[in-house]
Amino acid sequence: MASNTTFRFLTGLLVPGGVLLAAAWAVDHEPVVRAAASPYAIYFCFGALVTAILLSWYHDQSALLGVASAVALTVWALERWPDPNSATLAATFLLPLNFVLFASLRDRGVMTFDGAFKLVIVAAQAAGVAWIAQHSSHDLGSLLHSASQIGGGSSLPLTTQLSFAVAALTLLALIVVRRAKVEGLLWALVAVFLGVHESAKAEALLFYAGTAGLVLVFAVLEHGYDIAYRDELTGLLGRRAFTTMMERLGRTYTFALCDVDHFKRFNDTYGHDVGDDVLKMVAAKLSQVGGGGRVFRYGGEEFLVVFHGRSAIDAKPFMESVRQAIADTGFVSRGADRPVRKPMSVGKADAEQQRTAAMVTISIGIAEKSIRHSTPDLVLDAADAALYAAKAGGRNCVRLEETIPA
Repeated sequence: MASNTTFRFLTGLLVPGGVLLAAAWAVDHEPVVRAAASPYAIYFCFGALVTAILLSWYHDQSALLGVASAVALTVWALERWPDPNSATLAATFLLPLNFVLFASLRDRGVMTFDGAFKLVIVAAQAAGVAWIAQHSSHDLGSLLHSASQIGGGSSLPLTTQLSFAVAALTLLALIVVRRAKVEGLLWALVAVFLGVHESAKAEALLFYAGTAGLVLVFAVLEHGYDIAYRDELTGLLGRRAFTTMMERLGRTYTFALCDVDHFKRFNDTYGHDVGDDVLKMVAAKLSQVGGGGRVFRYGGEEFLVVFHGRSAIDAKPFMESVRQAIADTGFVSRGADRPVRKPMSVGKADAEQQRTAAMVTISIGIAEKSIRHSTPDLVLDAADAALYAAKAGGRNCVRLEETIPA
């Protein structure tokens, strides 16, 4: 079950950024294709980046808007000043730091103080680079470029290499540790690095920067999909996603409708914040269900697991296993009588008194498509009836729809 979660995580990390980057690398390293595509490279590059900027603005994504704008301005600077100078050194050094900054800041939208602040940051950097370009000599830029390369075999200055390395490691840490959805930014950063690394070939810079723009476009569209189809609290697909999937369920399928037992009482006792933590814990356990089950948050404290190509009897062991896993996990919350402000020093005994252990269980009703239940709505009604039977039977159990032999 854990392997399923790992597989989904790695799939989300590799696609589509890895595919786009591989395609850009293939174009750059195939002479015939590169020669044919070179006249259109500038249109591809700025077309993709401008599309990313406009979509980010439309979808109210200030972080992606800031990154796309920073990439576009950096490419413009490198195209305007192809020879190494102080301005290009500053631009390439600052670019990866923008990725880290915008990935770390909370995204509250474009038309807000935070969104305006991010745009001001990009504008200030652009103004600073332009000022450096006007007030520094080419010889000084070349000298700085040569000095920063001492001890390194790359065409990039060591300061720029370090900046990109720190940014990549930071984004990777955000993905792995915090599970932040910044995979698109990581792939875009890699694409920009490859372009800057080969900036001596103008078309290579444009190919890779355009690829970064496409990656950012996909990141914006993915965010729009998440808003429309994914539950914000649990991260599971929501009811709208299930409604869309109902049209392509196929001939054989099973629904398992799950409900957290005594959730209202739990909410009233411990508060809604703790109730949200319970829902997230249950969602995490359900997402590890075996048998190819696909989990949706159906509404409130209800979850729905859909099994394609499996009968109710086949699906029951998988749901029984996840039910037991939830019951065995337990849930520990801080006590309702804890002080509003944390004391300067808390003894171990006092800390234990401020924590309350609670058992969280779910009841499950299972139904399958049959002659009697020939549509998804009828199967769902049957699963709901089986869930009601599980509630009436003492909760914390799995019940099959009554026409199915146990």
